[in-house]
Amino acid sequence: MVSSIDVAKLAGVSQATVSRVLNDPDKVNKPTLDKVNAAIRQLNYRPNAAARSLISRKSGVIAIVSGPLDNPDNAEFTNETIKRIQERGFIAEIHLQDSSNPESVLLSVQNTQAEGIILGSIVIDEIAIAKLKKTGIPLMFFDMEPAANEHTVSLDNRLAGAAAAEYISSLNHSNVGWLGGEPSESHLQLRYQGFQECAKANNMNILRAMAAIDDLDAPLSAMLARKERPTAIIAATDMIAYRAMDFLVDYGYRIPDDISLLGIGNAPLSAMSYMNLSSIGISGDRDIYSDGVDRLVKAIEEGSANKSVEMKYAPVLFERNSTRKI
Repeated sequence: MVSSIDVAKLAGVSQATVSRVLNDPDKVNKPTLDKVNAAIRQLNYRPNAAARSLISRKSGVIAIVSGPLDNPDNAEFTNETIKRIQERGFIAEIHLQDSSNPESVLLSVQNTQAEGIILGSIVIDEIAIAKLKKTGIPLMFFDMEPAANEHTVSLDNRLAGAAAAEYISSLNHSNVGWLGGEPSESHLQLRYQGFQECAKANNMNILRAMAAIDDLDAPLSAMLARKERPTAIIAATDMIAYRAMDFLVDYGYRIPDDISLLGIGNAPLSAMSYMNLSSIGISGDRDIYSDGVDRLVKAIEEGSANKSVEMKYAPVLFERNSTRKI
């Protein structure tokens, strides 16, 4: 394992100088700073978070608040965010929200000793956000749009919904179902709002079914039982689209011959051959996880907990085999 001693030897400086570069770079002259940083990059050195804590008297910890890991979207968010946190020399502290008692995890995270907090797509209201902000710990909301003046990185959810409607309209579908998105899920509500506005502008007939991901059978059955059933269904997330795909196939519907199916999120499973789900998501050349962690680390280093940074990514269509023109 590469150590700060190795960095010091390569840069031709003392280990104390390497420590100053890592913990107080403003006090290091630029030529030395550049030399040490070049050695760090060459050796791919990652500072040990425990040692960093002893030197700076900071915890070296970033807390992650995620939903249940049996949801693949939450599992991906947690796994990828942990990697990025560790790559930047911090320790990841995991807090999982229990859907039956969502407030409990927010109470526990208020007492964290972490230097920053990343929140995934969880259930949270403005009161809880205000309490977390009172801790003075920088917050980063991942793929959420809870309120203005917050650190956020996310898909532009309203535009994603609009892009979904525009794409389905271009395939000549006029009876279109929208599936999923509960009132507590603000980012999914924004997706629906964008979809609704664009669908109405394109004179589409909207059939909306609001339901939790584990309770889709009844609303889907009701949607398909209508005299003018939808020829296309847009799911608020790819995960909801997967569940809808299972339901449709089990009941003898052919995708996309009988019904086109479109998700939002472009989760990794969507590109798998057994899914081949068309989806609206973020361009493949953007790393939302790195961007989010980098922004949070910057807020930690600058002490800018109250300075909002909002990064919204334009939606991109990933057209696969679950949609067709009629």
